[in-house]
Amino acid sequence: MIEQAYDRLREGYFEEAVERFSECVLLEPAQPRAYQGRALSYFQLKRWPLSASDFLKAKELDPGDPENWIGAAMCLAMENKIYEAIRIFEELLSRQPQCVRAHIQLGQLYYRLGVIAKGHAQMDLALTSRLSPEERREIERLKGEQLALDKRRYYRPDFEALRRNNRLGN
Repeated sequence: MIEQAYDRLREGYFEEAVERFSECVLLEPAQPRAYQGRALSYFQLKRWPLSASDFLKAKELDPGDPENWIGAAMCLAMENKIYEAIRIFEELLSRQPQCVRAHIQLGQLYYRLGVIAKGHAQMDLALTSRLSPEERREIERLKGEQLALDKRRYYRPDFEALRRNNRLGN
């Protein structure tokens, strides 16, 4: 039954997939794949709170699957709950430091906040992990875009560097 629900999801029938995954949840409430599938369906429908709730439930049932963590964080980010999303990514990376997608997404959130140095640091950490050629290209593209944006901006101090210098000077 769960595979039929995933088929509906892959075919783009998101509302129907939600219904099928909901049936799976009723029959097997401890099945993380059912919550994850329904979360993915809700995500496609841009129902961020429902998607986040299901990803969080799937994460609770299967904390070893990084997709649940990433999905929950991305839903929160879509709702502009950036700091909550960052906390989820940081917790995931404390458990699975080689999770390339988490580094990339966290780096993008830092870029979005204007904390460029932390964004670059996350991208650099991702580059030290085992990554695919596509992920490497994506990281290089994102860093390049950020560097191009920085060149067009007025000078904005690196607050992290200023804090470090102040600590060293005191």
